Formats: sequence, C-alpha cells, structure tokens
Amino acid sequence: MKRYVMLITFTLVIIAGIIIFGKFQNPFGVEVGVYKVKTKLIEQTVTCTGRVEEAESEDVYVKIPCIVDNIYVKEGDKIEKGDLMFSVDVEATKQVISAASGISPALVPDEQIEKEITAPISGEVRSINISSGEIINTDSPCAVISSSDALQVKVAIQESRLKNIKLGQAATVSGTAFALNEYKGVVSYISPTARQQYVGTTTETVVDAIISLTEKDESLKPGLSAKSKILVGSCKDSIVIPYEYVMQDEFNNEYVYLYKDEYSVKCIIKTGKELGDGFEIISGLSPGDLVIINPDNIENEGEKVRLITGEGRAVE
Repeated sequence: MKRYVMLITFTLVIIAGIIIFGKFQNPFGVEVGVYKVKTKLIEQTVTCTGRVEEAESEDVYVKIPCIVDNIYVKEGDKIEKGDLMFSVDVEATKQVISAASGISPALVPDEQIEKEITAPISGEVRSINISSGEIINTDSPCAVISSSDALQVKVAIQESRLKNIKLGQAATVSGTAFALNEYKGVVSYISPTARQQYVGTTTETVVDAIISLTEKDESLKPGLSAKSKILVGSCKDSIVIPYEYVMQDEFNNEYVYLYKDEYSVKCIIKTGKELGDGFEIISGLSPGDLVIINPDNIENEGEKVRLITGEGRAVE
C-alpha cells in the first residue's frame, strides 16, 4: 500500500512541477502581434461583364436572304456613305427565295432583290463577315462600319444591382488581353428596357449599359471580353479589419482582442459590409487602437501578453 501511495504522490509532484515550470517558461505572457487601426477609403462597386466595341459604329444588314456575288471592300478600307460594298447574285438568290417560299424562281420579281449593298454611313470597315457565293441571312450583320476611333464597353447589369447604377458614374475596365491592369471610363448609357440572358441552362434579367472609355491603347480591340467595375458609392473615413482578427463569443457577439498596457482586452464590435480585405467596422474601434492579430493564442480575457519582436511585430 505504501508503494502505491508513494507512486501517486510522486506523480502529483511531477504534474505540479510541469505546471510551475510552464509558468516560469513564459513569465511575461503569450506573444502577440498587433495591427494599428486606421481609417481608409471604402469604395462600393458593381461588377459586370461585356465586350469592347467601337463607340460610333453601324452594322450592315440585308433586307432579305441573298447570295453574295462580288465584294468590293476589305477590312480597314475608308469608305463614304453610299459607296458600293458588295453585289448580289440575283439568279442564285432567286433559287434561295423560291426554295423557301415553294414557288418557281421565274416567279420571283427582280425588283424584290436588292442587287447592290452600299455603305449606310461614312467611316472605316471594321469587319467583313461574308464570302462570295455564300448566303447572307437577315439576322446577322454582313459588315461593321466604324465612324470613330473611340471605344466603349457594352455590359449587362443584373436586375438586382441596377438600382445603384446611374449615368455619369465612374468605372474601370479590365481584361486578360489588355496591356494595363485597368482603364478608366464612365457610364454613358443605360437601356430603358430589360432583356433575358442565358447563364448556363437558366436565364436572368439584365439591362444593357455602355461604359465610354476615357483611356485606351492598341491592346483594346473591338470584340474582346471585358470586366467592368462601376463605382456606386464610397466612404472616406472607414475602418476595415481582416476577417481572421474577429472572434465570436457564446452570445454571438463579435469581438476583437486589444493590446493595452501588456494585457489583452476584449472589445465588442459591430461589423458591416463584408469586403475583399475584411469586415467594415461600424462601431467599437477607433483609429490608433492596437488589435491583436493572433487572437487564437489568447485563452482568457485580461491575459498578460507581450509584443512579438522583430519581423513578427505587425504594428502599422
């Protein structure tokens, strides 16, 4: 029996020694890094996608399906309004019309066929979408003429985000093929009507808008995909705290630990928007507060702490 008593006593002494030794190992408290709270500008944006296009351009269509005969222009040509762009193979076109209507080609009147297609505006031929001998349908442009070197981005804005969009708002445009990270622009047009847009196998309601670019270079080419961010609001003196600094207690209160006079102090906060770099802080913090950046190391409120020295110290 004495042997068991001695064994238990020895075990308790070892445990007590470990606890006491642990306290002596960290006499100045747990190491922490801190972030000095400061204000910043928060910008609220609406993101949408679209394509680059000429600011002043016109698509050229035919009135009825027809067969192309000769093409007299090419991409890059400068043309005047009324210049001949291409001619129509009348006999071949009669065959197409007769096949569609179920009548003899001889019964198709010549005057029904537009024999020559001319430029509706003066400008530069940006694209030719036809070839000699092929059929042209009425729903696809056979050519695009640009009357200006200005560029714009046509975007589709989701119905749920439309209420925040207004004419004149600043915007930035970016794209994987662009030389710069972003280009400046402004919302210059919002369509008065909505339309349905396919997203995978479902549809969503969108409204088309135009962002006129105030910056451009040779990498901005008509037809390229673009992502636009429209600035819909901003707040100059806002506080933002990274997500990992914020904790939640058993009462669902959000809080952070502050460093004050070598102790950790629990500080209840109220958060707002979830931003790209953290929570917007509505209340609870002021500029100059030192927020502990590794709160998981704090076991209890009021615990003694010491600042990490060297590179680990994060005071800003």
